[in-house]
Amino acid sequence: MANDMHEKQIENLLKLSAQERLDYFVRHCADFEIVWRLVIGEDNWVIFKDHEGDEVFPLWPHKDLAEVCCFDEHKQMGAKPQAITLTPFFEKCVPDMQSRNIYFGVFYDKGRKGLAVTPEELKRALQDEIESNWL
Repeated sequence: MANDMHEKQIENLLKLSAQERLDYFVRHCADFEIVWRLVIGEDNWVIFKDHEGDEVFPLWPHKDLAEVCCFDEHKQMGAKPQAITLTPFFEKCVPDMQSRNIYFGVFYDKGRKGLAVTPEELKRALQDEIESNWL
């Protein structure tokens, strides 16, 4: 797993646009074959409703980013970052979110800004990036 991120690196990543953060997420997660989610307790995944009322499952490319960008109400509930490798993510998490019509919130920042994408879109983007790494 990746080491701790430098504070300046986090700062610079948070200055990126939502699309640039999505692109970074895809590249980074494809390289390390891991995504970070938030859980409360043993395995209660953090899912929230966005301003349009859609359910969103937030994901980040690194533990430190998940900690820094965790919303205050989730921190108060004791949410902690948890890694999930891409194989179980593709096999279990993506179909589960797809069947429940839940979007993935990719690399949301502290101000709740980020892109929500369908499970299929995120899986396809990650798989395309992994395949391009083999070329």
